[in-house]
Amino acid sequence: MKDVPLVIGYHRPPVEWTGRHWRAPASPNGVIPTLRALLAGTPDAVWVAAAVDTDPAQLDRHGTGLPLSLLPLTRSDWSGYFHRCGKEALWPVLMSQPHLMRFDPSAWSRYRSVNARFADRIAAIAAPGATVWLHDYNLWLVPGRLRRSRPDLRLGLFHHTPFPPPSVFDALPTAAEIRASLAGLHWAGFHTGDDADHFHGTAETVRVGVHPLGIDRSAIETLACNRLPHRHPPAGKLVLSVERLDYTKAPVQKVDAIAALLARRPELAGQLRFRLICPPPASGITAYDTTADILRRSVDEVNRRWRTADWQPIDYLPHSLPLPEIVDHYLAADVFWITSLRDGMNLTAKEFIAAQHACGLSGALILSRYAGAAAELGDAALLTDPHSPANLVDTLERALTLTPTQRGTRMTRLARRLGYQHPTDWAAEIITAIRHRSAADENDAVLRQSRPAFMR
Repeated sequence: MKDVPLVIGYHRPPVEWTGRHWRAPASPNGVIPTLRALLAGTPDAVWVAAAVDTDPAQLDRHGTGLPLSLLPLTRSDWSGYFHRCGKEALWPVLMSQPHLMRFDPSAWSRYRSVNARFADRIAAIAAPGATVWLHDYNLWLVPGRLRRSRPDLRLGLFHHTPFPPPSVFDALPTAAEIRASLAGLHWAGFHTGDDADHFHGTAETVRVGVHPLGIDRSAIETLACNRLPHRHPPAGKLVLSVERLDYTKAPVQKVDAIAALLARRPELAGQLRFRLICPPPASGITAYDTTADILRRSVDEVNRRWRTADWQPIDYLPHSLPLPEIVDHYLAADVFWITSLRDGMNLTAKEFIAAQHACGLSGALILSRYAGAAAELGDAALLTDPHSPANLVDTLERALTLTPTQRGTRMTRLARRLGYQHPTDWAAEIITAIRHRSAADENDAVLRQSRPAFMR
């Protein structure tokens, strides 16, 4: 692959090697399905991604039909780059939890090395003046290296995660190195204005944009309507959460809130069920392993305290489910509960709204005010503060006591605010923004050079 006009850099590929075959994600939403759809309809584009511990003979046999340039990494490379540096050092800072940061200089060296390999691969295949669209904090050092080796490229980055205030960002021992690299971008995009403002405080010369990602609403609606005949609402009230295991999702705080609500309203025993679908991440990430242990103990303790012969308050499902089954749970839920301490967007909130509204249902949405989706959905949802245990309990109790008319009114407002922008249209907007901004920078440079010296 050479002279490619559009290069996408995202550390994860659209398929993963299981050791025997390639496997694709099931959900139609999120960055990977969005990029899959974009590349399927975009000629002359390439996606550069990491292939971890993959048989070299299989790198070109992924069978996706997509133009992929897979960068082979060993398991040790990936562990240092993604787990120990990305998740244990960078992630806590992004989530404004710098006290949880575990910075390891050797892991940072792996991160720097992997970023260099990404940059060199992109430089080798990009056409003169090509557009490069990078994704997330995993490639923070790529812009600086590319500006040195390929100053002709148009560089943009979309940050799917939150971005912390400058004072929190500076807690990173390598903040200056990262900031110097990010200054090489022409454009950076975010889900919310707050995150864009925080980034601008760190990289003042970079133009920023706000482009919240949506979902393939029509796909979710069609699936929900097809699954509706399979709907079997449980007796009583079902509160649902669907999230990966992460301390930033506040799963333990939710379990504590369930216990507190039952203590406050003991008549809910036998009538209230909290279902937590929470697939674990890869093992070996200290903070996540600790969260998993605490969560399991908390769930067991609450269930022991309140269970009866035919009921227990918490159903904990620590594994992934296929999307049709997730939609079944969306349709069964009376309340969908999102309590993120920080969140870039949270597409499950949007999937829940699309599924319920398409089927004429009106479950309540409790949404953390710190999730990116709150900036769009606003007070049509019941906004909660996960940093306040009392607020978590009060908001959950309120959701459970809304009248059918109140639930219906809120669902109508939520569905209206959700909109129908397809993720591929969102992606096209991003690419246009990167190209227009870099072209504007080039024009500014020409104007500066054409002025007399005393006017510069």
